[in-house]
Amino acid sequence: MSNEADPNLYFSTPGPWNVNATRPIHSPLGEIVYAGTKWGSQATYAHAPPPKFMRPTPHFLLVLTLEGKASYMDETGLRCTLQPGSLIWAVPGVNQSYGPKPGERWSELFLWFRGPLFDTWQGSGFPGERSRHLELNPLNYWTDRLRRILQPSPEAPAESDLARICHFQQWLADALQFEDKRTQTTETLQWRERAEQKLRTGRLTDPSLEEIARSMGMSYSAFRKRFVQMTGKSPGEFRADEIVLRACSQLLETNHNLATIAADLGFHDAFHLSKRFKQVVGMSPQDFRRQNRGR
Repeated sequence: MSNEADPNLYFSTPGPWNVNATRPIHSPLGEIVYAGTKWGSQATYAHAPPPKFMRPTPHFLLVLTLEGKASYMDETGLRCTLQPGSLIWAVPGVNQSYGPKPGERWSELFLWFRGPLFDTWQGSGFPGERSRHLELNPLNYWTDRLRRILQPSPEAPAESDLARICHFQQWLADALQFEDKRTQTTETLQWRERAEQKLRTGRLTDPSLEEIARSMGMSYSAFRKRFVQMTGKSPGEFRADEIVLRACSQLLETNHNLATIAADLGFHDAFHLSKRFKQVVGMSPQDFRRQNRGR
């Protein structure tokens, strides 16, 4: 896009917490070009309130309102008022403008992203012909998840950029599902977060799925039923997929052979890891390491 190099698009302002990251995620399937937070903003880009100034989005755009209110409009026909929890998702090239009314302030978390993964989403109708406007709550739940993807804490387990772009894709899918159903309570979202975190830790079969269900105060059959309803995957499928993403990190960041990685993650042998890896990633572990090492 003609304005991609414009430095005014890529800056943050300080606030209670901050995101200011240039290319925090870069993988063959997609990348986050920039993620930032602007707190207490008084005007939209170029200090001109809508509709007097319109600019094209250089990449896919997400805008999540953190505080205050702002007016939004774009050439797809979307006109709305943004308030805490409002999420805008626009495709590249769409002319749009947003910002608070004169004399008012608002705060936002915004992301530019691109790549073949998101081109495929667009080809399948997401976000659609019109920019997508979603309402997400509780806001802290959604922002906390997104911040962990964009800027992991030093204490968090190391993950490859491919794994993180997959987590971002899941965040988008969950936002769409939340908007569709509008029935998930704070307790429901917290339950899912706890369950997913427990399934991400440990090895493929340790702790057992039955032990995880008991730690959630449920029988395994009840736990499995609720988890499938919320995610579309069984607990076993979810854990295997997450562990494959951990295998991606080891393939890129260590020189361990496949048998060592398989044993570390709890697979029976390298063959079983390789089979599951190809189902999730679309290529063998060896091809993945060869194509992505040193990128």
